[in-house]
Amino acid sequence: MKIKEWPADDRPREKFLQKGNYGLTDTELLAIIIGKGVKNKSAVDLAKEILNKIGNLKNLSQKSVSEIERLEINGLGRAKIISILAALEMGRRSLSKKHEKNVLFKNPQDVYEYYYPLIAGLKHELFKVAAVDGKNAFMKDTTISKGLLDASLVHPREVFKFALNENAGGLFLIHNHPSGNLKPSEDDLQITERLRNAGELMGIRIIDHIIIADHGYYSFSEHNLI
Repeated sequence: MKIKEWPADDRPREKFLQKGNYGLTDTELLAIIIGKGVKNKSAVDLAKEILNKIGNLKNLSQKSVSEIERLEINGLGRAKIISILAALEMGRRSLSKKHEKNVLFKNPQDVYEYYYPLIAGLKHELFKVAAVDGKNAFMKDTTISKGLLDASLVHPREVFKFALNENAGGLFLIHNHPSGNLKPSEDDLQITERLRNAGELMGIRIIDHIIIADHGYYSFSEHNLI
């Protein structure tokens, strides 16, 4: 049976209008994004099949187009996959404070809350540097390394060239651990020490290094490592 033939109270769009977004299941929300099903398979059926194979929306958001295509779900073409992933990415970005004005990093929690929606769900490591002024107001950030984090790949010259260009009063180092393990690696420790020493010579302080994972963060300053 097609969704339009269902009782009005059971149709995802009508339920959204009546109850709002909190009144719908993950399957129903996904069905709205999918829009239309195919022969003998409604949008809700497609949504159920996707979640049965992938597990949940979080897992889905971390998949690439090609990974979902390899599931070979009948009726789920590339255009629908891109629409789904784009909608999930919009939801992730909506949690970020990236476009807010006058962002202050008063403590590690502030840094964590700013960057968690941006990097926590990634399957690869991302090393970023955030420049702040003398009052720890956020100015700008840049990505120094993407992929497996290795001490040899994070060059002080790149970090401090960025800091000088932005006339930064200090820097925060931020990167994610896709494994979920918050303990700093040997490379993490080496990178931090190298940049801290370079910062002392340049007169630009490394304020903190924050490691972010799905379930929390690790602050070098809170553990007296910086």
